[in-house]
Amino acid sequence: MPTPTYDLIASNVLGTATATVTFSSIPATYRDLILVTTPISASGTQYPTFRINGDTGSNYSWVVMSGTGSAAQSFTSSGTSANSTQNAGVGTSAGFIGIYQFLDYSATDKHKTILYRSNNPNIGAGTDAFAARWANTAAINSIAFTASANYAIGSTFYLYGIAS
Repeated sequence: MPTPTYDLIASNVLGTATATVTFSSIPATYRDLILVTTPISASGTQYPTFRINGDTGSNYSWVVMSGTGSAAQSFTSSGTSANSTQNAGVGTSAGFIGIYQFLDYSATDKHKTILYRSNNPNIGAGTDAFAARWANTAAINSIAFTASANYAIGSTFYLYGIAS
């Protein structure tokens, strides 16, 4: 079995505060996508969401798990976009790291599965994780990440393709 490799498809290091970071024209040449983010809020706590291929329908559902070592919670939700940090959100200080994996993103015969995990300094020594479903069989060719206000200068977003 070949060893998977990560190829950088696109990156965005914010030089200007912005509410939305979009990756578009994503090539369909990989098995999975990995997005590594270090978002920083420009003001207050942010609750970033993402949309795939501009889909604003109620086609997203997810289950979230989070914990701090002294408290834990889990819940399910659905909506017109997926919210990965519903527990505590992204704060104004650096240190938050979120990693998204979009499985079989270019397949056109199945709904898409998204796995997410993060450390979250906004909840102490906390961590968040979720599994999401995008109820659509289209190949993913764009992903837009939107903050409830703005991502701060210095926030980073790196999109990788996993070759198999």
